[in-house]
Amino acid sequence: MGKPTGRIRLVQAVYSLGMGGSETLAMQIAGALNRDGRYACSLYGVEHGGPLTEALAADGIPYRVFSRKRRSDWRLLGQLVRKFREDKVQLVHTHHLEQLLFAGTAARLVGAAVVHTEHEFYTLGRRRHQQILRLLSVLAGTVTTVAVPVTEFLNQSVGIPMRKLKTIPNGVDLSRFQSARPMNRSELGWNGENVVVGCVARLVPGKGHAVLLDAFHRVLGRQPQARLLLVGDGGERSRLVAQAEALGLNGSVRFLGARADVPRLLAACDVVTLASMCEGLPLSILEAMAAGKPVVATRVGCVPQVVHDGLTGLLVPPGDAAALAESLESLVRNQGTRRRLGMQACQLMQSGYSFDRTLEQYEAVYETAVTGGR
Repeated sequence: MGKPTGRIRLVQAVYSLGMGGSETLAMQIAGALNRDGRYACSLYGVEHGGPLTEALAADGIPYRVFSRKRRSDWRLLGQLVRKFREDKVQLVHTHHLEQLLFAGTAARLVGAAVVHTEHEFYTLGRRRHQQILRLLSVLAGTVTTVAVPVTEFLNQSVGIPMRKLKTIPNGVDLSRFQSARPMNRSELGWNGENVVVGCVARLVPGKGHAVLLDAFHRVLGRQPQARLLLVGDGGERSRLVAQAEALGLNGSVRFLGARADVPRLLAACDVVTLASMCEGLPLSILEAMAAGKPVVATRVGCVPQVVHDGLTGLLVPPGDAAALAESLESLVRNQGTRRRLGMQACQLMQSGYSFDRTLEQYEAVYETAVTGGR
């Protein structure tokens, strides 16, 4: 493929247009590339739509929504082929295995180049999934990952050669989170005396909210000034609300749902937590650290790459409500420790996790893909 003329037509193929980490990254890449003028970038939600559609529309990013009916929905493959041809797509960036299967295959059928990204490795534990990914990786010129442990897993367990792999850590717009004006706590019925613990995550079982509510109940019994702010939505919401009510947390916990004003919400928090059972390199943690907030998180996936225990935050075992409560309480009662960990977290983000650096690395991969390395 020779060097293209005009704007490069690029599609970010994601699972849905919900507010997940990979979807948010894809949207940020698309917005930045469109503003740059060298790319005409759009998002395809392969499985279904979601609340990101409002943000995409506001930023002028074109998007399409598909609906996969079953695991092997080959009708979807035909739809993607038609849309890629209709949109004259030259490059497709797929996120996660199933998008590589459908959007990656469709892209190659219409002559478009493919770049693929894996954001974690916990969904690739089954040998069958590893075999499928190894076979499908031939569709992509480069397979990128968000952290070194994912790269090592794809090389050692999946069998993708290192020459084809590239680690591009997730990054955040530092200025957006460092300059945000905090939400007024009076909107929540709280005040400056309260110590607010925030959690930004979809309300799904793997994010560990049930453990978090249990832990927070223990914290509140010893630190009555503590408050818990839950940002995100999902299928577990009604069950978690019921759990909070059963624990007597009414007034001390707020469920805000999916929000577009995460920077100002984080700015209003004193501590940020994530109780996930499994993770990649979560953007929500990077955003909290960019905002200068100390993080209490579970020691899973690539989280220890950025949450350095005792330096930029605190780490606890997944599923351990008692350990989570102990670490949260230690920060709720100690403002000096909160400030120290938050400052060091922010410094780490400034040193190597800016979105500009992430974008620059993806652009280099895209350039190689569309020119065939020439």
